[in-house]
Amino acid sequence: MTALQLPDGITEQDLIEVSGLGDTVWVNAPDGSCIGRFAKRFGIDVHRTLTDQMKGLEQCLFCTHEAAGPAEWEQFRAAMFEHYGINVPADTITFKEQVCQSSR
Repeated sequence: MTALQLPDGITEQDLIEVSGLGDTVWVNAPDGSCIGRFAKRFGIDVHRTLTDQMKGLEQCLFCTHEAAGPAEWEQFRAAMFEHYGINVPADTITFKEQVCQSSR
């Protein structure tokens, strides 16, 4: 595991972003690179930082390229902790179907 060195005033939670639809989560490193992406439609990407890639290390640490559900969400969370020590909260994304109500 490579624990990220966070600048003063930055917390793990500051590195996590969620799409407005609640179907994609990104985890960004302090160097600005995206080190993790979970998308219900596109799967999992856990990458090395751009800084490490520029040193010649390979990009992918754990990647899938197919639709993802609750089991894959747990894999993503485990991979982010394993590789970076980042605890992505379980409730960051949900898998409950949203019911649209008509305005009749």
